[in-house]
Amino acid sequence: MGTGIGPRNTKKGEAKMQKARTLLVFFLCIVTILFLVGCNILDSLVKEGGGTAPLSQFLKKSPVEDAQPVITQPEQGEQTVKLYFADSSGQELVEVERTIPKTLSLARETVNQWLMGPVGGTADAYTAVSPETKLLDINIKNGIATVDLSKEFLEPYSNVAAETALYGLVNTVAQFSTVEIVQIRVEGKDLVSYRGLDLKELRFRNDLIGYSSGLVYPEQVQESNASSVPPAELEDQKLPLDSPSSLNIFVN
Repeated sequence: MGTGIGPRNTKKGEAKMQKARTLLVFFLCIVTILFLVGCNILDSLVKEGGGTAPLSQFLKKSPVEDAQPVITQPEQGEQTVKLYFADSSGQELVEVERTIPKTLSLARETVNQWLMGPVGGTADAYTAVSPETKLLDINIKNGIATVDLSKEFLEPYSNVAAETALYGLVNTVAQFSTVEIVQIRVEGKDLVSYRGLDLKELRFRNDLIGYSSGLVYPEQVQESNASSVPPAELEDQKLPLDSPSSLNIFVN
């Protein structure tokens, strides 16, 4: 005698199998999609990065806009720095404030301004080293500023004492809070002594500063360039004020 249970069990079994097939198809679709996406990423790695770029770079990559490199352009505004030149005797330093455009490398620009020498409107301040001296490199790390200059830095200039020339540079660099000690190189080689002076532990020195001549803007260059002439040569350099050769044109 039949009970009717068999047909019900058959229907339930077919429903379970249908559900399992549906889940299997769905799972296979997901696996296929992930496989295709993985192939595209791998292809991008091979074509664009030679297999060396990180995977996250391509996962986050936007098809519309790529990341742009940082452009080292001057910042807006101005910055006032202090430059230390020689006085007329060549024995003391004259502190001169100069306003310059803000840049991403303020220390480098400050040393270049110091090498440029005084500009018009600066009284009793004179270049401390040879005007031919060039800044080759500058680096500040862990409170130590390493300044690399051209060989002209070693040459005595006019009547400027060695100590005045040396600390004109040291004070100019050490004015920044990130600098405690200044190290000097010439043509890439560490300098042990400078015209008989020991170069260990070069720090800012107040005792060599005679006075401050105040703030000078680079635009104020309409006067004679007598301030850039070595003190010992001033008597032989008497140019008329309206002479073109007496003008010191500031160049950024």
